[in-house]
Order: sequence, then structure tokens, then C-alpha cells
Amino acid sequence: MKQIFFITTIVFLFSCSTQKDDILGKYVFEGTQTIDSLIIEKNIYVHKIFNKQGTLKYQGQSTWELEKDRIIFLNFYNNEDSNLEEFLTEEDVKRFLIRLSCPIYTKENKTIIEVNADENVIYYKKNK
Repeated sequence: MKQIFFITTIVFLFSCSTQKDDILGKYVFEGTQTIDSLIIEKNIYVHKIFNKQGTLKYQGQSTWELEKDRIIFLNFYNNEDSNLEEFLTEEDVKRFLIRLSCPIYTKENKTIIEVNADENVIYYKKNK
């Protein structure tokens, strides 16, 4: 009986938490000023910000970690839908890069990264 309880508990814990391979892919936030994308790969993420006309205004990359149901982006440029007039290099934003920890979860069969719920900065995973 103890073995059945132990196995059931382990299966439950693993089924409720976010698995690293499940979150790989492309995520998009569409703001009023910008379209922001995150491409999450095995060991790195690529962050791109476009203006509404589709012109690339920023591209950077760094590493990420997963802790329970939170994704942690290292060296993240948190633009939060600010209008970018010209292209920013990684050097331009170097002093603004932060360690950003965000909840990641699934709702209505969509994987969501909630960067700033107060400002409605939410990235949705794009289906292939």
C-alpha cells in the first residue's frame, strides 16, 4: 500500500509542474507599440523586439533556468511595450539588463509566460 501511495505521489508531482522540454518554442507578446518575441531553446533564449511595422529594433540572447513553475531569464531587456525609435544593440542595453523571474503556466491549452500582469505583458506560446 505504501508503494502505491509513493508512486501516485511522484506521478502527481511531475504532472503538475512545468517540464523543461515542454516550454521550448516561440512566445509572442503583442503590445500597442511593439511585437516582442522570445525563442526558448534548450540552453538559451533569443529575445527580439519589433516595432508595429515589423522592423527589428532589438535582438539579444542569454541563458535561462527553470525553477518549479517559474522561468528565470538572465540578462533580459524588459522593454514593456516602450516605443523604440532606433535599433538597440546588446551594448546599448547593457546597463538595463536584469535577472527576470516569471511564472510560467498552461491555461486553456496555451502556455503562458507572465512577465508583468499589472501592465498586461504576457507572452503566449505560438503553436507550430
